[in-house]
Amino acid sequence: MPSPDPPAPAIRPFQPPITALLIYPATLIVGSLFSVLSPTAQGTRDDGSSTLHPHAEPLAPSIASDLNLSFPPPRPVNYFARKDNIFNLYFVKVGWLWTTAALAFILLSQPAYTLAASHRARRTGQAVLRYVLATTVWYLTTQWFFGPPIIDRSFVLTGGKCEQAVPLAENEPAAADVKTLLTAAACKHAGGAWKGGHDVSGHVFLLVLATSLVVFELVGGSHGWGKGGGVNVNGSAEKEESEEVDMVRVWSGRFAWAVAGLGWWMLLMTGIWFHTWFEKLTGLLIALGTVYTIYILPRRVLPWRNVVGLPGV
Repeated sequence: MPSPDPPAPAIRPFQPPITALLIYPATLIVGSLFSVLSPTAQGTRDDGSSTLHPHAEPLAPSIASDLNLSFPPPRPVNYFARKDNIFNLYFVKVGWLWTTAALAFILLSQPAYTLAASHRARRTGQAVLRYVLATTVWYLTTQWFFGPPIIDRSFVLTGGKCEQAVPLAENEPAAADVKTLLTAAACKHAGGAWKGGHDVSGHVFLLVLATSLVVFELVGGSHGWGKGGGVNVNGSAEKEESEEVDMVRVWSGRFAWAVAGLGWWMLLMTGIWFHTWFEKLTGLLIALGTVYTIYILPRRVLPWRNVVGLPGV
């Protein structure tokens, strides 16, 4: 009597290797080297170390200089060196909103979260938990940490303060009050400049964390599953998706890849035009530490994996 065929093994979704994270330091190294070697970048980038008036002083004194009036700095040569460029204003500044939208599309469209009903609730719940953990770190680091966020607290602790953009007399109350501002946003709102301390790159932190979240969730939720369906634990094929559902899956994936791709591009622009090497490094380390804890550590620590899971598993 012939032995029955062994059951087909369950498909395990592909997980990006830890070496994939090397794209982030490599991107920042390329950007930083370009900022040093390129004649276009020299004198245009904002590394946070400039004075309150980064433009050259006039050779002869003028009435304006006697009155301590500020002249606008020269227009940056490169569009991405401007903080008011459209991608910075409407993508990076609201980067977590784009990240949230990309994750929502992934959870609503990718096979790991729409097929295999017996695992759907657990996978979706763990994906939401991973998102909540990443959001918590983002919020505490850049928005609020029992008052000023961690980035602003570290800036003040390393000697930073808010300085008046247009110097006032020392005995004027505003001159004293502006130095007590503890957040970069409050300093800017008061017309001051954030100077003197170690300014962890919030852009690097956000972009690395956000793009990693989107890519890990998208790859885990889509790869290892057939175009029209997945394979359940017994190896039987799931029913074929309709063309309409398949189109939603494809375009949702493209949207998520577009968010991740633009995030990588803005990371490169940050590496070229903004912050010092050390400021970018600290932002990178905080982000990579978060990504490792949420997405890499569960591969090695089973109890933690049982809590947060792995994308698509």
